Formats: sequence, structure tokens, C-alpha cells
Amino acid sequence: MTESGEMLAETWLALKPYIDKKERQDAALAFLRVAENFVDLEGCRKDAKGSDSALDNAFSEILGEDEEAESDDEEEY
Repeated sequence: MTESGEMLAETWLALKPYIDKKERQDAALAFLRVAENFVDLEGCRKDAKGSDSALDNAFSEILGEDEEAESDDEEEY
């Protein structure tokens, strides 16, 4: 499943320059909604994380906040 996350990130980054900046967040969300029919988004999130902020936000909107990020925040205190 690791390669699927990398593939999603690479595909998104290839398409991103052709999408108007105002539309990128909605486009990233639509992109992942289609992708979830073919791959496990939970498994892909880790590998795609940090590749693009719009994609990260779309993952969070669909799957909720990243549990690793939440646990890291809790450990800092």
C-alpha cells in the first residue's frame, strides 16, 4: 500500500499546476474522493503527508485529523 500514497502525491503534484489556485482545495478533495474508490486512504495518508498542503487538508477533511500529529502535540506539553 506504500506505493499508492506516493502515487497519489505524484499524480496530484502533476495535476496541480493546471488547477486555478482558488480551486485547488476543492480539487484536492474531489481527487481524494475518487481515489478512495481504488485505494485505502488511511494507508496512503502517511506516504503522501507533507507533499502538498491542499492534499493534506483534503485527507484531514475526509479522514479527520491525523492521530500521529495529535499525539505529537500532546507529548510536547
